[in-house]
Amino acid sequence: MPNNGYFDIKRDNAIINAGGFSCQACLVGTPAAEQSPDPRYCQTCYDILFKEAGMLSGGKRPAWIPKPQKPEKAGKKQYRIPQHGDGIMSTLESKKFEVDIIHPPDATRTSVKRGPKHRPLPEGLINLLAGEGLGSKAIAARLKTEFGITVSYKTIQRVLSS
Repeated sequence: MPNNGYFDIKRDNAIINAGGFSCQACLVGTPAAEQSPDPRYCQTCYDILFKEAGMLSGGKRPAWIPKPQKPEKAGKKQYRIPQHGDGIMSTLESKKFEVDIIHPPDATRTSVKRGPKHRPLPEGLINLLAGEGLGSKAIAARLKTEFGITVSYKTIQRVLSS
């Protein structure tokens, strides 16, 4: 652990600005020449932590254990994008991506709805019986007995209200 264990932020910033790095174990700025194979630590800290890691029992490896890395892996990788054609990557003029045109539904086409199928109702007869003073339940009973038409009294109420 270099620099004899004292901290000086101005000295550390000057070392880092000159191309050094900050050791994550001794927490001081260190020249780049003293960097270990693990870019997080200086060589002295790396050696100490490596010995400590050797004394650990098996199990999960803590994150502080030194991991030797190549300098290329520490930086960002740069990828080259291959150029095809004239280099224009827009798909605006491409015929490959066309949007399907969705036409509105036809008025002639009927959509299938859920629920019971609608039967034609004798609305004239319902209105005639209502004119005689019968209620919706009496009209439903009379339609069933005399004409064989099964209609709910609620349906008759809907017909009479419209």
